[in-house]
Amino acid sequence: MIAEPWDLGEGGYQVGNFPPLWSEWNGRYRDTVRDFWRGEPATLPEFRLTTDRFLDLYAGDMRRPVASINFVTAHDGFTLRDLVSYNIKRNQANGEGGADGEDHNRSWNCGVEATPTIARSTN
Repeated sequence: MIAEPWDLGEGGYQVGNFPPLWSEWNGRYRDTVRDFWRGEPATLPEFRLTTDRFLDLYAGDMRRPVASINFVTAHDGFTLRDLVSYNIKRNQANGEGGADGEDHNRSWNCGVEATPTIARSTN
């Protein structure tokens, strides 16, 4: 079973706190890789630790490395293309007024902001 650690109840985001036999999406890994990718200087030591991230999050309760699902993008945030195309979220056309998803996506447009594409009906 795979859990999203921000669904764990009171206290919000709690990666590493699900019981054994659960695997968890590791948002710390996601954020560290995104920051490293866009050149945030303070992330180098944290990026080095991502290879050992399993030990400090899961090894205490005898969980195996598969307990950490390391990812960079997911269903509820920027796609990989968006991460390198936009500095800010641009999903106003989704019917939720841009209120969904994280506002701090740790994205970088590599110097040129992309033009948002809008899905068109083929009917």
